[in-house]
Amino acid sequence: MLEHIHSNLHAVCAGVKANKVSLPSAFWHCWSFVDTAHRIREIAQALPGLSNKTPELRAFLDATIIAEEFRHYIQHLRRELSKIPGNSYPVWGSLSWVDPADPLLMHTILAGAQVGNTQYAGCVYDTFEHKWVSKVSLSIDGKSFNFDPIFDVCLQFRDFVVPWLLATYAPGIKFREELPILSARLQHIMHDDT
Repeated sequence: MLEHIHSNLHAVCAGVKANKVSLPSAFWHCWSFVDTAHRIREIAQALPGLSNKTPELRAFLDATIIAEEFRHYIQHLRRELSKIPGNSYPVWGSLSWVDPADPLLMHTILAGAQVGNTQYAGCVYDTFEHKWVSKVSLSIDGKSFNFDPIFDVCLQFRDFVVPWLLATYAPGIKFREELPILSARLQHIMHDDT
C-alpha cells in the first residue's frame, strides 16, 4: 500500500497548483502514507521472534518515529482543534512539493484553520548534497514529514524483514506472484410449494 501511495504522491500534490479542487486528494495521499507507515511500525514491533534490539528494526523504528508523532496528532485532532486560538500552524498542516517542471522551485499550501500569526514549513533543501530532502513534505506543529526518505527506510526494512520472515516461519516457501481469487455465484433456488 505504501508503494502505491508513494508512486503518485508527488504528481497528485503538484497538481494542486493548477487545480485547487485536488487538494483533498493530496492531503488524503499524505495522511494515508502517514497512517500506513504507522501501521507498518506497529506490525514490525509485534512480530514474534523479532527482537526490538535487532539493528535493522531499531534503525527502521528510529527513522520512522515521526510517523507515530504525526499519526498521534491526526488521531487526536479534536484536542488539537480545541487549542485554537493557541495554534499557530494550519490544522491540516502545510503541504509542500517541488515543482515538476522547475526542480529549483518549491510550492507550499496551507490548509485548515489559520488564526493569528500562522507558521509553516516547506520542503528542505540539503545544501551539502545539493538536492531536496524530499519532493513532498507535510508540516504540522513545527515538525516536517519528509516522504521520500521515510519511503526509502520502509523499503530497506521490507528488504530485511521479508527474507527474515520466510527463513523464520516458512523455510522453502516462496511468495506467489499471483494471488488466488475465490468467487461465488448465488443461484436462485425454486421452492415447490405443492
